[in-house]
Amino acid sequence: MLIRDVIRNREPYSTKATATVQEAAEFMASRNIGAVCVIDDEGRLLGVFSERDVLNRVVVAHRDPMEVRVGDVTSELRAVIQCDETPHQALERMELIGTRHLPVVDGDRWVGMLSMRDLLRVEVGEQGDEIKLLHEYIQH
Repeated sequence: MLIRDVIRNREPYSTKATATVQEAAEFMASRNIGAVCVIDDEGRLLGVFSERDVLNRVVVAHRDPMEVRVGDVTSELRAVIQCDETPHQALERMELIGTRHLPVVDGDRWVGMLSMRDLLRVEVGEQGDEIKLLHEYIQH
């Protein structure tokens, strides 16, 4: 299984760097997501905006979420994962940089976001398949 299989048929959530923090937070809350990719007007990936950015760079800093632009408080882009890489590679990269989200790219083009939750679903699904095969083997 490749990353493209994990994110297949999923809307790629993003926000523009010019959006307010309030707009981005409402967008994330309505979709129950903890981070969103930040893109420029041409659709190029600039970084990742997360709940921690809201907490540390807006709330704790006493900044107004209705005034602050997402691009001004977005975490720098530390890593991405390519569509043709594996969930195992994604997990290693997340652990290495200490994040729970990785933007997904296909070459130079941004295509989505991968979360730790996605990787857990893959792992649980694979374990379920293995258990099913073992049960079938034992029954025959």
